[in-house]
Amino acid sequence: MKLRLPKDKIVDFSFTKVMGTIALEKDDPRSIDDLVMLATTYVKAGAEFIEIGAKRYGSIVDETRIPSVVGAILNSVDVPVALNSNSKEIIEQCINAGVSMIITTDGLSSEGVLDVVKNTDVAVCLSYSPKEKITDDKDVVSLVSEFFYERIDACLEAGISRKQLLIDPSVVRAPIRARLKLLGRLDSFRSFALPMCVALPHKIPQDDPFLKENRTLALTTAIFCSSAQSVQIIRTDDVSQIALAIGFWQIMSNKTKPYRLSKTIIRRLRDLRDTLRDIKSIGAKQ
Repeated sequence: MKLRLPKDKIVDFSFTKVMGTIALEKDDPRSIDDLVMLATTYVKAGAEFIEIGAKRYGSIVDETRIPSVVGAILNSVDVPVALNSNSKEIIEQCINAGVSMIITTDGLSSEGVLDVVKNTDVAVCLSYSPKEKITDDKDVVSLVSEFFYERIDACLEAGISRKQLLIDPSVVRAPIRARLKLLGRLDSFRSFALPMCVALPHKIPQDDPFLKENRTLALTTAIFCSSAQSVQIIRTDDVSQIALAIGFWQIMSNKTKPYRLSKTIIRRLRDLRDTLRDIKSIGAKQ
């Protein structure tokens, strides 16, 4: 499965990739230099995409900072940068700046957004974020699927190529049982025949420690998503650990696969090992 990005770049999803997420909350004390350093650290740790503007449930995103942060990070990393926003003004500014992907939680349904995106070659990731929390008595897979059917059709009718679309069925505003059911039924979304992302963990709410405080659960779920071959991108702020976990899994599962693919994975793990060693060395000196 492949994805088309701007400047005729084609992403080959022979194995699961990691997207490092950066949330920009109101009153965030980090400077632009701090955020650029975080992005470059993500890339060194194995991220092949960077996401900016990711929203933590229950928080307010400071979108006024997004364009300047996006510009600085675009000048500092050599991987595709994604914008997480539903704002027409922010999306338009960041597309002009050079982002490769828009992650939208309302399916580009805000007024005028489709018109901004349809004449570009940026990729569009459709992520479902219901206005009200999903209860246990609801079929979360059906709700997410209905959203995808509607918004994929809207994108295609607007002229956005199917080769530019991704889906992310991750749902934060749902009980743990519903989210586990969704993860267990990721194959249900293969019928859309689109690359799939999963947020894991993506700053789960503070009052819900699922996959946030228990790293073993998060890493196990990441390996499950990778091994199922349903998920092409894992969106996370725990880049180094998840990249390492799925990297080792990919080495083991590709031992009989083409040599070139295994060599690529091993090189990525070697780079990750060296980066982690450098980070620990810097920490020890401080």
